[in-house]
Amino acid sequence: MRPSGHRAIRTLAVFLVLALGVAALLPLIARGAAQVSGAVSTCGTVTPPVSGAVVSLVDANGINPTLTTTTNSGGVYTFTPPSGSYTVSVSRAGYYSNATTVPKRFDGTSPTRIDLCLVLQPIPAKVLKVHVQSAGSPISGATAAAFNISNPTGKPQLVRSNTTNATGDANLTLWAGVFQLRTSAPFYQTDQSNVDVSGTSSVTISLIAGTGVFGQVVDPDGNFLGSGVVAWLYNPSAPVTSAYRLIAGTVSSSFFDIRAPPGTYKIIVDADGHLAYENTVTLPGVTNPYDVTLQPAPQEEYQTTVSYGSNDWSNLTVWRNLTLNADSTLTGLAPANLRDLRLQVDATLGDNNGLLAPLEVTLFHDWLVTKGPAYITTDGFFTTNGRAYVNVSSYAVTVDKLDVPGSRVWINTTSKYVVKQAPPWIATRAKNYFVNVTTIPDTNVSVYQNYTYVVILPKSYELNTTTTVPSTAPMRIANFTRVTIDPGVASGTPQVRMKVSQSINGTARARVDNPVGKFYVKNVTFTNYQAFVAGNTTLVFSANDSYDPNGHLANANFTWKFTPNPLDVRHGIDPAFNYTRAGNFTVNLRIVFVGGNVTFRNITVIVDDQHPVARIKTNRTGTGNANNTTLKVDEGILVKFDGGLSTDLAFVGQPGVILNSGYSWDFNGDHIADAVGRIVNHTFQKPGNFTVNLTVTDSVGWKSVNASLTAIVNDTKGPVAAFDILDPSNDWAVITSPIEQKQIALNASRTKDDFNNLTALNFTWFIPGPIVGRQGLNNTFWGSNITFTWREWNNS
Repeated sequence: MRPSGHRAIRTLAVFLVLALGVAALLPLIARGAAQVSGAVSTCGTVTPPVSGAVVSLVDANGINPTLTTTTNSGGVYTFTPPSGSYTVSVSRAGYYSNATTVPKRFDGTSPTRIDLCLVLQPIPAKVLKVHVQSAGSPISGATAAAFNISNPTGKPQLVRSNTTNATGDANLTLWAGVFQLRTSAPFYQTDQSNVDVSGTSSVTISLIAGTGVFGQVVDPDGNFLGSGVVAWLYNPSAPVTSAYRLIAGTVSSSFFDIRAPPGTYKIIVDADGHLAYENTVTLPGVTNPYDVTLQPAPQEEYQTTVSYGSNDWSNLTVWRNLTLNADSTLTGLAPANLRDLRLQVDATLGDNNGLLAPLEVTLFHDWLVTKGPAYITTDGFFTTNGRAYVNVSSYAVTVDKLDVPGSRVWINTTSKYVVKQAPPWIATRAKNYFVNVTTIPDTNVSVYQNYTYVVILPKSYELNTTTTVPSTAPMRIANFTRVTIDPGVASGTPQVRMKVSQSINGTARARVDNPVGKFYVKNVTFTNYQAFVAGNTTLVFSANDSYDPNGHLANANFTWKFTPNPLDVRHGIDPAFNYTRAGNFTVNLRIVFVGGNVTFRNITVIVDDQHPVARIKTNRTGTGNANNTTLKVDEGILVKFDGGLSTDLAFVGQPGVILNSGYSWDFNGDHIADAVGRIVNHTFQKPGNFTVNLTVTDSVGWKSVNASLTAIVNDTKGPVAAFDILDPSNDWAVITSPIEQKQIALNASRTKDDFNNLTALNFTWFIPGPIVGRQGLNNTFWGSNITFTWREWNNS
């Protein structure tokens, strides 16, 4: 709020304020000069460096994307990442892969080193020829993969894989030893066998279809689900080295097919936007098709709350609260994409028996603690006056309902932060502060993940103005002292830049609160609040966002003046008022706090009592109003409908507001909305006469009279003729070849037309003679059904 009077401010103070404002607007993408680096060497007593190894840097919390590089000639890799808790994985041809399991903290202020060694594989001097067949016929495109189960890394390692050629052959370059050979192909049961390459140079694998389970994936309404479908059979009793422990299905759009050896499995089927289906099945014994109905998944909540101290800008407490569905996945849990959080915890952290034990719940908690907070420093997340914060030692985690099968899971973390590079500290009691929040937007892929941010400001401060970057980001910002930020679904990392100002003697804030749909907020800032409201409607106003420094807001006295008329005064924190005439009104809220301090706030309401006027325009009827006109168009032609000529007045001289969601289109006259939006594209798929209706609803709920036009859709497609030959003597059975001297019937009831029915079509038949009862070789019949007898067969 600009002060009413001019004050003498020294030049130096002006310069410092401007510099502070500019610093607060700088993008939050700067990174420290420190790096994450390490050396990759060969495991053993002699440890030569490994050059050309592929190194991946993985954020243990999944906040930052995975980074990848290769080692140089000295075996060294280097990353310059944002701050975070990281693990490193390394792979190179000729070596067994390796990875760290305990995340290492990197805050950007000092170098972090993570070294790894790779075990060198024996020299591959053997070639194993794998021939894949089924019932004696070669299978092309099958995958043959050789795993070394017993190796110095202590875990099964994929050594080589290849795809069979047209003759069903694939070569694997290996060394002398025993390998587990896994051979798979779509719609066949995976084969697992041990091969000793020491004395074997070729092997033939015969794949069988085997037993299996297959079916379609649908929603509760029976619609097929083809996005993100995954299907698994899981047998936790099988050895961890077995290919039959976790069997992935072949998926084609909404159809899944899983082939497996006889046994008892847990089947898991999932699709984007839906909860995973789980059940126990025994093969053989499943009745196919085994169609699966998936229920819609509730949103997952990712809420981050940042709280300053009551009078402290240099220290933060950050709470991160996650509400996860039972089929959610977290970075670092395996098997990837299994869509069962509890099974992943058991497989990654527990005893792999398919059951979640109390100890494994504790291990999951400890695993989350080891990962550390989502933000080690807040450079890419949160700054005050351009300064970021660093996490100190305090970090706590709680996990709730993980031990309840099928339940949602709540993960709550608490972490403490202090401003970086202090001293100097951030000064207290300044008039303004600049707070920047860089968000992770909502995502809607396998499930809708709803990200929300809450900033709790120190006492006596409130949100003044906000700027979003980019300006088109669909962010929603609410409240003033406990600011809520919802980034919506957007690309990149949208940012909110907030100017926070000091509250003097408490702050009065007024707004329209109810009823929903009968008001529209034009300007949400408390200093210039403006809203369109519906006339002749009981409106509820609210002063609940007001602030009392002493915390006694509920005991204050609230006086509202809705018009200059003394009879239009109301009292209370949320009074109701009905405007019976249109116009611009200044609503005055006066608050007297219990200590006697007085504050006020004026807001503007624009009372709208007028209905909008709907007008239709199309790209085929010119630029003017097409109401009550006739649109002639061929079937199958795309028509652009535009409601932009529609108008709305709140009152004479004051334009109203029609939101994009206020345009409702009905293209077939059934008074059911077929599309919403100012501009929509529509294609009439069938010929006929149609009534197109546009109904416009303005921002305060007033509806227009329907605007209509008549669409005459031309029939541009001819009938598709089709007939059957019938034998009258054999109960009118369909035959393929007529017989001379025997009566036949031709029936054209299979003829199709997208406009007329059969009774409106003309059928003309040209039948070559000779025909019993007729003369000549050319005979004409009419009608959809005719009967005749050839005197003798005519091949024409």
